[in-house]
Amino acid sequence: MKRLFPIFLAVVLFSFACLPKKPEISLPEVPAVELARSLELRQQAFSGLKAIAAVQAVRKGRKRAYDTVGIVLQARKKLRMEVYSPLGQSLLTLVWDGQDVKLRRGNEDQVLMPGQMAIERLLGAGVDITELASVLSGNIPAIAGRSRVRAFCGSGGVCIVEIGQGEIVRRVGVSDPAHGAEGTFRITSYELYQSDRLVFRTGFENFETMAGYQLPLRVILENPDNKVSLTIEYADVEVNVPVDDALFTLSAGAEETP
Repeated sequence: MKRLFPIFLAVVLFSFACLPKKPEISLPEVPAVELARSLELRQQAFSGLKAIAAVQAVRKGRKRAYDTVGIVLQARKKLRMEVYSPLGQSLLTLVWDGQDVKLRRGNEDQVLMPGQMAIERLLGAGVDITELASVLSGNIPAIAGRSRVRAFCGSGGVCIVEIGQGEIVRRVGVSDPAHGAEGTFRITSYELYQSDRLVFRTGFENFETMAGYQLPLRVILENPDNKVSLTIEYADVEVNVPVDDALFTLSAGAEETP
């Protein structure tokens, strides 16, 4: 039963696609330059993360949970996730080295290289793993130079930044002191749309300042239409620490493309 958890987790992640259409934003539009700059500064403030997290996956009322998942990020450019058994055995390892995604089940010698098609199944059509690496740090992918950026703010510093690039639209909910919010600038939610269809949405909760960076200790990815959610809760966390490149390699006797 325990070995089935990684399979269930993969099924949950594969389900993030094709949700309801993008709703209209009811807040008044404001100049976007300052908010876009604040997002860029937040991205620059994060350099790396090493953490142990608890993960809960829910699919149509069925829950699966695992207490020990190792997560390592190098900026938002490299990612390692490893699922462990209660006895400390590795059940599943996913590594993204900035170019290729590799998977290894347990301690098997064989390493799978799923390729772009599997990444699209993981996060939605036309989306790559940079989305996952970004939201795990409470952040968003870098804003491309030709993106269409608009901003909307209401009372109390509640703002939404909309970033459009081709068919992809990202909506970022922020709490902004410059527009009346208390505390510091933080990202509270993130939605990704493709052709006006929601691919997935993310909520960020329980912020804690570490090494000058506000990290959400709870990250919730969900697809409410399919009754699917994935909750990551960080426990033992180090932020903005050096991260060795060697952590983003998988040694094996052979590699294959499934």
